[in-house]
Amino acid sequence: MSTLINLIDLLKHEIDDLYSAEEQIIDALPGVIDNANNPALKKALQDHLKVTRTHLQRLDKVRSLMGTDPEENEEKKVFFTRLFGQGKHHCKGIEGLIEEANKMMNEELTPQVMDSAIIAAVQKIEHYEITGYGTAKAFAIEMKMDKIATLLNQTLKEEYAADDALTSLAVGKLNPKADKATRANLEDDGDLSNGNSRATVRNLAAKKAASNAKAAKKKAAPVKKAAPKNDAAKKSPVKKAAAKKVATKKAAPKKVTAKKVAPKKSAGKSKPTRAGRRR
Repeated sequence: MSTLINLIDLLKHEIDDLYSAEEQIIDALPGVIDNANNPALKKALQDHLKVTRTHLQRLDKVRSLMGTDPEENEEKKVFFTRLFGQGKHHCKGIEGLIEEANKMMNEELTPQVMDSAIIAAVQKIEHYEITGYGTAKAFAIEMKMDKIATLLNQTLKEEYAADDALTSLAVGKLNPKADKATRANLEDDGDLSNGNSRATVRNLAAKKAASNAKAAKKKAAPVKKAAPKNDAAKKSPVKKAAAKKVATKKAAPKKVTAKKVAPKKSAGKSKPTRAGRRR
């Protein structure tokens, strides 16, 4: 049984993978640029889109230099089909990274945080390409394919330069802005230094908002004035008469009842006896 894979087969696969990656990046970058807010970041992404189109043209030259053997071993075709699927090669790695970037950009983020998130997503893509171009270049050098190695190295340098430019934007400028904006938005909703998760902070923010709304509603409600004490007597004739009767009863003087005083008995006088009257 013949060997199914050799170094040139792997190089061809790497070139196909990079070609598919560059095509997908060209399709995805305009949407990323639209979501970017910082002018310097927008310009860096626009410049990289132009360079990416150049990368695709360069890969066309590499493919032309490599050529295709019409009598390529059928077993090799079957092997690569089993590994990477039928038809035109599609880079699943870049597809997943672009999917992640799109999902992130659909989240509710402040402009500053959005810019930092975009840089992170684009740098993941850059690192994938750096790995791919570095590997392909190493294969070409090993097989003494100097022209192909030179073309691949040119693109590799441009990928490194793009990655470095994004790092400078993030570390020196955009990440500090994102951090400042994040703390300004969350400092009243939860202490980040206590290790609160984003979900916890969001719950705290929701509770605080509900509490503030309730307080505002209570403050805006009209205050009912207390009725005067005598107002109850003025509301109806019956109540008015009852109140008057009560007032009259309270004002009427109390009748003083004279107590009968019994005459005191005299201690010195005594009732004459019959014997005395005889005398």
